[in-house]
Amino acid sequence: MRMRKKKNLIPRMERHADRRIMDPYAMPGRWRELMPEAREIRVEVGCGKGLFTAESAAAEPDVLFVAVEMVPEAVVVAMERCAERENVRFVIADAKELPSFFAPGEVDRIYLNFSDPWPSRRHARRRLTHGRALRGYREILHPGGQIWMKTDNVPLFDFSLSELPRYGFSLSEVTRDLHADGVVGPMTDYEKKFHAQGVPICRLVGTMEADWEEPFPDEIREVRRRWLEAFAADVSREDLEARALSDGDFLWHLFSWGLVPCLEGDAARRALSEKEDCYLFYHEYPPAGVPRIRHIGRPDPASLPPDDGRLDGADWYLVDQAFTWTYVHTHEEGAGLGPYFRAVPQEERP
Repeated sequence: MRMRKKKNLIPRMERHADRRIMDPYAMPGRWRELMPEAREIRVEVGCGKGLFTAESAAAEPDVLFVAVEMVPEAVVVAMERCAERENVRFVIADAKELPSFFAPGEVDRIYLNFSDPWPSRRHARRRLTHGRALRGYREILHPGGQIWMKTDNVPLFDFSLSELPRYGFSLSEVTRDLHADGVVGPMTDYEKKFHAQGVPICRLVGTMEADWEEPFPDEIREVRRRWLEAFAADVSREDLEARALSDGDFLWHLFSWGLVPCLEGDAARRALSEKEDCYLFYHEYPPAGVPRIRHIGRPDPASLPPDDGRLDGADWYLVDQAFTWTYVHTHEEGAGLGPYFRAVPQEERP
């Protein structure tokens, strides 16, 4: 959201300082202290100028609304609109920080109203219904907690319809024209404008299921991030930059340089032979015409390269669904570099 700078921003905000949470990092587990009688705690991500916030708070005075917005010039307008609402608090922050502001299971509902669609595929991870964001919402919602989403952007809506179920949210109240038979519920400023122009509003409700297992990533960038997070957690950024993330960006240099303990050679092969289910991925110089990520089940010789023919000389990696172990075949095994096997100790697993 782009807004003009307001010369009187600070004094206007100070007049409503009692509505702003200055240190949200100190709040996990303490939100109900602000309103002990609240039957629910709801979080609005990207409240903008607060029309939806104000109308929702007025309609349900027994609910504590926490409005999160990055743009101070928008927040001050929202604060002024909610000046008479004792059941609203504001946080000026990025939505990705939500898991640091709330305790597990502390939130009952999250509103995502007219979020930035980030249409480019390379920016997909910034969408507020991308798996990375949904994983964070799962940390703070209680089982059965909900996400209520509204948007005028059909591609974002279609993406969300696909992504939410993958991350353990069952869908209901799905519509592509929310106000077809008259206005439904409080509206945002954008929503009022779009509705007046005849633009259909899409809406869905996602309910968080308690029993859910995170799907294996389908993008190599996310696989790489998860792999480093699991197996290089104790390695300094300096060592990673100097060894594993330089000179061709070979992830297996994490092991060849001895940055973390691992099994090598026949010991690594024996450890792999005990595993039952895994995924294979290529990170460095992937062979042409071969999927970079695939599920192979039990890692027996028939399922592993180079039995695929053209794959001689390739580096490939195996991991389990939860990234608790990895096996690495390197193109330099003939020179004694690999294979490697690393398991995350039980006490270090999330």
